[in-house]
Amino acid sequence: MRVGNISQGNIQCDCCKKTVPYSERYLIVKEKKGVESDEAGTEPKRYCVKCATQKGYVDTRIEKGDKITTFFKGQITAPVVTEEAEAEPEVEIPVEVDTDKEE
Repeated sequence: MRVGNISQGNIQCDCCKKTVPYSERYLIVKEKKGVESDEAGTEPKRYCVKCATQKGYVDTRIEKGDKITTFFKGQITAPVVTEEAEAEPEVEIPVEVDTDKEE
C-alpha cells in the first residue's frame, strides 16, 4: 500500500538517510524483502521523491496539460456513476388545525 505524505521536517528517508525538508513530499510504502506487499509482516518504509523514483514507485504523467508526479499506480479517474440515486418519497403528515378557538 502506498501513502503519499507531506513532511513536517522530521522525516528521514530509509534509503538515502537524508531528512525530508518541511513541506516536501515523501512516500510511505509497505515492503517485504524490498518489494511492495500488502501481506502480513510488511514493514513501512519512508522514501523521499528521489529514492521513490529510483525504486520505481513514482509515475509522471500529463493531466490537463500539466506534468504531474504521483505515487499512485494506474490512471486516476473520477468515479463513474452507473445509475441515479432514487429519492425517498416524501411522507405527508396530516396536521389538524382547530379554527374554533380564539386567543
